[in-house]
Amino acid sequence: MKRRNFLASMAVPAAAAQRAAPIQRSEGPAEPVAGPKPAVALSHVGYLPKAQKTFVYRVTGAAAPAEFTIRELGYPLKSFQVSMPLKKAAGDLGDHMVGDFSSLDREGLFVATAGGERSVPFFVRKDAWRRTLPVALSYHHAQRCGVAIPNVHPACHLDDALRRDNGQHVDMTGGWHDAGDVRKWMDATMLAAIGLLQIARNLGAGWDLAGSGLAPLLDEVKWGNRYFLKMQDTSGTVWADTAGGVNGDNSDNHWTDNRIGTEDDRHILTTRLAQVQPLFILLQALVAQVYHEADPGYGQQCLAAARRCWDGEKPDGKTLDLGWWTMAALEMDRAAPSETYKSAAQTFARQLLALQNTEFVGSQRTIRGFWRTAPDNPAPYKNSFQATPAPQALVEMLLAYPNHADAPRWRDAVRLYVDEYVQPLCSRSVYGIMPYGLFLSSENQNIYRPIGGSMFYRYFGAVRGGRGWSGGLSSHVLGHGVLLARAAEAFRERSYRDLAYRQLEWIIGANPFGASLMSGVGYRNPYPFSVFAGLLPGGIMNGIAGNSRDEPVLSFDCGSDYRTCEYWSPHSGYYEWAVSLLERGA
Repeated sequence: MKRRNFLASMAVPAAAAQRAAPIQRSEGPAEPVAGPKPAVALSHVGYLPKAQKTFVYRVTGAAAPAEFTIRELGYPLKSFQVSMPLKKAAGDLGDHMVGDFSSLDREGLFVATAGGERSVPFFVRKDAWRRTLPVALSYHHAQRCGVAIPNVHPACHLDDALRRDNGQHVDMTGGWHDAGDVRKWMDATMLAAIGLLQIARNLGAGWDLAGSGLAPLLDEVKWGNRYFLKMQDTSGTVWADTAGGVNGDNSDNHWTDNRIGTEDDRHILTTRLAQVQPLFILLQALVAQVYHEADPGYGQQCLAAARRCWDGEKPDGKTLDLGWWTMAALEMDRAAPSETYKSAAQTFARQLLALQNTEFVGSQRTIRGFWRTAPDNPAPYKNSFQATPAPQALVEMLLAYPNHADAPRWRDAVRLYVDEYVQPLCSRSVYGIMPYGLFLSSENQNIYRPIGGSMFYRYFGAVRGGRGWSGGLSSHVLGHGVLLARAAEAFRERSYRDLAYRQLEWIIGANPFGASLMSGVGYRNPYPFSVFAGLLPGGIMNGIAGNSRDEPVLSFDCGSDYRTCEYWSPHSGYYEWAVSLLERGA
C-alpha cells in the first residue's frame, strides 16, 4: 500500500474556507545527520519493581566507565544511592557498557550516572506503564475527523466523500485522521481501534488509575467505528480508504470547506484490499464482545456487519492475509460460537503452519522458524506495520483451543519462531530489539549483515531510489512486543516478558538517541511530522530508521521528516495492546 508519497498539496483549516497553494516536501539529504546520541540510554517511563532493568552506556572512544551509580531523587533530598558494575558488550549497533539493576525494587524516582553523564529521571513503581495509557488514548481523540476538537482543529471534512469510480457522494464523515496528515486509511486506523479494544478486554474498568471506567474507551472506539461501518458496501466488501488521493497521490490530503459538491471534495477508494477484510471482521467481532454488556444492541449491529463481510470474502493464501483471517475466525467464534468459525480458524492455522520454515534454509544453521511471504514466494515475510500476524494467530489459537489435536503443532511453531528467530536476532544488539528481518540476497546499494550461508539481515529496511534512509519501524518493534507478551502468558516464560518490555523501552528512550518517540511522555522528543495538527500528546512517531549502511537515523533538525517523525496510528494500537497485556500479567 502506498502510505506516504510526498505532500503535493495542503490547505488551511476549514474555518478559513480557502485553499492554500501547494506545499512541496523534499526528501532531505541523501545521508542525513543522525541526530544527537547521548551516552546513556534507559526507559524514560521507568520500570516495574520486579522487572528486568538494563542500563546502557554507549562507548564513544574515551575510557569506558567501570560502574554506574543510581541515586533517588526527591525533596528533601533522598539519601539512597548505590553503585553497580558495567560490563563491556559488543554488538551490531556499536560497543557499549551494560549494567543490570534488576535488583532495585525500591519504589521511587531515580537518576543513573556513568562517565559524567546523567540519565533521564525514571520511576520504579507498579503503575509505571499503565500511567501512559490515558495519554495514548488522548491521541485518538485529537485525531477525530468530522467534529471540532478544541485546541486541535475545527469541525472538518463534513463533505467526505466522492467515490472514485462513479463520482457519487457517499457519507463518510467521522472516523480518525490516520497520521500526521488528514487521510483515513482503513487498515491503519482499524489497528488503532483494535488497540483500544484490547485495553478494555485485558484491563477492564481499572485500565485508568483515575477511575474513569470503560466509558472513555468505548466512546472513542464507537466514534472511529462509525466510519468503518460506513466503508462496507452492500456486498459485504470493505473499501480501502477515504482521501488517499485519486491516483495514489496526495491530492486529497487537505482541509475542505465542508460543503458537498465543491471542488475540494475528497474521494473514496472502493478497491478491495485483501488485509482490510479480515481486519474489519476481527474488529467488529471484538466490538461485539467488548460492548456485550455496555451496549448489546450496538454489539449485535457490528457482529452483523462482520458476518456480511465473512460471507462474501475469503483469504488469498498469503501469510499476511492468513494470519489476520485466523484471528478473525477465532474472534467470530468467541463472539458467536459456531463450528463454522472454529473449523475455519483451524483450517487457516494449518495453512499458516505450511508456510513456516521449520528447517534451516540458505545454507545456514543459525536462524529458522520465520514465515515465507506466500506459497509461491520464498522471501522471508517482512511488513513494517503488520509484523507478526502469523505467530500471533497461532499463539491465540493455542490459548483458545488448548485441547485441539493441532495444539502441539501451534505450540511448536510459536516456540520455534520466538526461540530460534526472534531471540537470536534480538540478542545481536545491547538494546534487545527485533531487527526488520531476513533477506535472501544483498544489493550493492546497501550494507547487509550476514547471518550465515546465503542469508542476510538488516535492522532497518533497504534504502532504494535515492531516498537516503528507510522509514521507521515503531509498529514492527511494538508488534513483536505484543507477540512476546502473549507468548509469555501462553508459556509462562519470563524471558519472553522481559524481551517484550525491551521492545517498549526502545520506543520510550532506551535507544541510541536516548529519545522518547511518544509525544508527552519522556524526554528528548523529536518534533513530530504533524503538519495539520502539530503536537498531539500520546502520538507515537514512525521512529528510528536506517541508512544504506544499516545505521540508526532519527531526525532532530525540525525538518518535518515523515520517515522517522510522523505519527502513524498503528504504532499507538500496538503500544496499547502490548502494555495492556503486560499490565494484565504484572
